Amino acid sequence: MSNAENQTHECMFSVIMPVYNHADYLGQAIESVLGQTCEDWELIIVDDGSTDGSGEIAQRFAQQDGRIKVLTQPNAGPARARNTALAKARGRWLAFIDSDDIYLPDALEQFASRILSNPAASFFHGYRHRLDADGTVTELAGQYQDKPSGPAELFGRMYLSHLCVCWRRSLLETLIGYDESLRNCEDYELYLRMSLETQFYPIGVATGLRRRHDKNLSKQTGASRLQEARILQRFIETQGGRAVVPPEIVSTRLAKLYYSSGRQYFKARQYRQAIQALNKSAKFRRTLKATALNLLAHILLPLGKK
Repeated sequence: MSNAENQTHECMFSVIMPVYNHADYLGQAIESVLGQTCEDWELIIVDDGSTDGSGEIAQRFAQQDGRIKVLTQPNAGPARARNTALAKARGRWLAFIDSDDIYLPDALEQFASRILSNPAASFFHGYRHRLDADGTVTELAGQYQDKPSGPAELFGRMYLSHLCVCWRRSLLETLIGYDESLRNCEDYELYLRMSLETQFYPIGVATGLRRRHDKNLSKQTGASRLQEARILQRFIETQGGRAVVPPEIVSTRLAKLYYSSGRQYFKARQYRQAIQALNKSAKFRRTLKATALNLLAHILLPLGKK
């Protein structure tokens, strides 16, 4: 089938790529999709209001290959960008790559092989390596699963990455997409809801390289850890998680997250916020270090700190 014909037919994979001001890396990300050993795909690029020429780069690639579609929208964040792409996707399966990351050449082929060998499954995941600015590739620990997993495992630890997942588009028939009110952890929130519908099957291989550079070095803040804790707590309290996640996992995970939030707030001398987060941590599990940090924050609060 020619690329032009492919535009009007369903394909196996819709690869979703949001982009915002990644002109330095976008070309290599697109080329990693073009270089896939499995060619039954479409690439949907959503330019989320870029101002650095990323949109023009994407359009040039689209003019050369009919499998590439470029959508544009005012800047609204990655959740909205991915939802925009999902609404246009024609693939039976959905895969994801950020505009500064790189697919390994056989990423889609690895997913296709598992899909054929396990036709009842709806969600597969691999793992990623880290690509440093000097070209060094490092295997990342903590991603590996050796058996199908569900809500309890995911609640206890976030081990999935956009770069390494592939799931049936038909899951969207019972689930809404990404929560557009979130600017981070939107993927975790979706996967938690998805875990109530399907198991996650590991494929046991790396599918991509997660690039590390100045623009994407994630900095954990009190606010970001607090948002993650709130997402998990909402999953338990209002989205059905309480019935499937053991109480011990819930209390341990939330206590650690609220403590981490409080610790980050304390480092930033935001003592009032630190106290609030540490009090929430204690509601789930009281620990000596959290109690000590809470006491110190109370001591410092009247001294004119935040």
